[in-house]
Amino acid sequence: MTSEPNLPPFDLSRLRPGDVTAGIASFLVLISLFIPWYSFASAAAQAGEQATPAQQQLVLAICGDQPAVCSSDVPPQFSVSALGAGAGGWRFLILVVAIIAVLYVLSRALAPVARAFPYHWQVLVGITAFQGLLVLIAFVANPLGILDSLGSSSWAFGAFVALIAAIAAGAGATLVMQEYKKLHAVSPALSNAVRG
Repeated sequence: MTSEPNLPPFDLSRLRPGDVTAGIASFLVLISLFIPWYSFASAAAQAGEQATPAQQQLVLAICGDQPAVCSSDVPPQFSVSALGAGAGGWRFLILVVAIIAVLYVLSRALAPVARAFPYHWQVLVGITAFQGLLVLIAFVANPLGILDSLGSSSWAFGAFVALIAAIAAGAGATLVMQEYKKLHAVSPALSNAVRG
């Protein structure tokens, strides 16, 4: 049994610039989910007395994670991450897709995967497009907007990081697609040999 010493089983140099861009950007999307995405500032201390049942439930959910928000006499100001209480739910799907994107890009550095899977750019474009769509929906659908009658809600740093990173991941996937199409146009036989 002989192995080829020049071809290590895991080699990051197998990744194209677009792969690296999509992988790093998807990792940033993943990290952004744990930093504040949405923030809220109450207009007055007595705003809680005017809250609807839905608003009260949301504030109580947030207070479970941040007790100081509810125990203070000062008008509440708080922020939540995309996965935090009051915001989570379907946004966990962004976490799953971001993990899949990062693992998929890393799997391309494995020799058997890089050679065996012929639909790389299609999968990468699909994953990053879906990730971008989910991030855009989560960005637009601010869950703290329900509290706007009691103060003002807005986006926090994490939402902007995720949006920019999701766009960058899609751009990286587009680079991979363009590279493949250019290579295929020049030499279909060569592109079939190095497709992956």
